[in-house]
Amino acid sequence: MYVLEVMSGPLDGKTWAFEREITIGRDDAVATACITIDRYISRKHARLYEEPDGFLRLADLASRNGTRVAGRPLDAPEAIDVGQAFVVGRTTLRVLRG
Repeated sequence: MYVLEVMSGPLDGKTWAFEREITIGRDDAVATACITIDRYISRKHARLYEEPDGFLRLADLASRNGTRVAGRPLDAPEAIDVGQAFVVGRTTLRVLRG
């Protein structure tokens, strides 16, 4: 079990629990973690998922403003550590163990 947490941005402190996968976006019809207040987040922006080996991966879903990890744009799915910050739109998030 994981928890996706907003670290900064309009929904600072908001969390979503998930088991193996969560989609981040601005439209609650397609995104489990819905951040409607950040206009720089695409309708369906990014996806976090657990690989069979237990590693977490973050993928940008062809969003208009991109996803950033450690200040650099995410061009392909990338493994991220629990607790590592990443940015979608103008919102900073991280994943914790639930």
